[in-house]
Amino acid sequence: MSRRSIAPLLFGTFILRANGGAATIIFGLFLAQLASHTNAAITSLNVGLLAVAYYATELVLAPVMGSLSDRLGRRYFLIFGPLVGLIEVALIPFAPVQNPLPYFLCLRLIAGTSAAMTTPAVLGYLADYTSRDRSSRMRVMSFFELATSGGIAVGVVLGGFAWDHFGRFAFALIAALYLAVVLCMLLAPKIMQVIEQGNLRAVGLRYWRIIRTPRLFIFIPAWICINALVGVWIGPLLTFILSKHSNNHNQLLMGSLSGPGAGHILSMVLGAFVLYFGLCLLFWAFFLKHIPRLNLMLTSITGIYLACIALAGINHLGVGNHALLLIWIPLLMVGVFAESSFAPSALAYLADISEDVAKDRGLLMGLYSIFLGVGQLLGNGFGGLFAKTWGFDGLIFLTMLLAFVALISLLMLFRQERKLSYR
Repeated sequence: MSRRSIAPLLFGTFILRANGGAATIIFGLFLAQLASHTNAAITSLNVGLLAVAYYATELVLAPVMGSLSDRLGRRYFLIFGPLVGLIEVALIPFAPVQNPLPYFLCLRLIAGTSAAMTTPAVLGYLADYTSRDRSSRMRVMSFFELATSGGIAVGVVLGGFAWDHFGRFAFALIAALYLAVVLCMLLAPKIMQVIEQGNLRAVGLRYWRIIRTPRLFIFIPAWICINALVGVWIGPLLTFILSKHSNNHNQLLMGSLSGPGAGHILSMVLGAFVLYFGLCLLFWAFFLKHIPRLNLMLTSITGIYLACIALAGINHLGVGNHALLLIWIPLLMVGVFAESSFAPSALAYLADISEDVAKDRGLLMGLYSIFLGVGQLLGNGFGGLFAKTWGFDGLIFLTMLLAFVALISLLMLFRQERKLSYR
């Protein structure tokens, strides 16, 4: 099977992530408008709660969906997952003006179900595809992350323009793109998959043994913390903070995009950031596939702290000190470049572990969704709390704390890997 044969799946992933990026911008702007022009009391805590509901649902259902994909085949989940997401997006514009929070919470449950169905199936598919050519695994996983970040970049750019031009009708565009995702998944070729036919008790015992694997167990805190950072910085909370009017003059970035044409500006800024992140992933895919996974993940922690220093400098940029941007922006770019190495190396690392449990590959790769769900649940939940207390600085404080926990976990994992290499 040629490597090009997975192009439909990767392109479908790209569109799916573009939908996610666009929906994040549109939904954040929609909530900001709802809070400003109606009597709906929507705060940063409410926005964080909506994200918590989404990721909690994905967290609970991802292992179930991953396990079912092992037993029933992954194609069913690749196709029906986006259809569930289409239902959620189609219902958003009909939100009630009075007390909309319960309605949005229900919709977030549907969206979380869609993600739980799709992500483990996609990652299990890619792990199956690279099982006979493990040397290509880092590249394939980098392409997956490139499709993810590139899709988000296109989505956030598209989302702001779509909102400014179409308002609530922008949700119809997202619904149409979900249908395109379904078509791509239908075109993805069949691959060799080991179908699980064992009894439930035996399967349960194997699952418990997988989770207790030392390499995996030590790695869990690091991935949860990094995914929490994704929840903090690539989610409706950031959009809400930047676009909602603020009287906090001590922090430059609070409400900095609340004026006319905010959708365009926000889309361009966030789109450029995520596109740059995708180009960094392309670099890792082609030039550094032979570097040990753990070394790349440790490098990413350094990048996170560099980015935090740069963001703090920009947020507290004094009047007449715009020349300092020549320092802070390049430092931010260096930090983002370094931290972008975490995702592909972590996915490749997880796929390497899955080689010993081919029957349960869907479950193991579904752990990605669990880590993502727990992490982004924590990121959005604590992000809303920190932002309410300290504003934009709160997001920086939370990022530094999460990066420290991830660093401790990775150092312990590095020590574990050294022990295994000496045996």
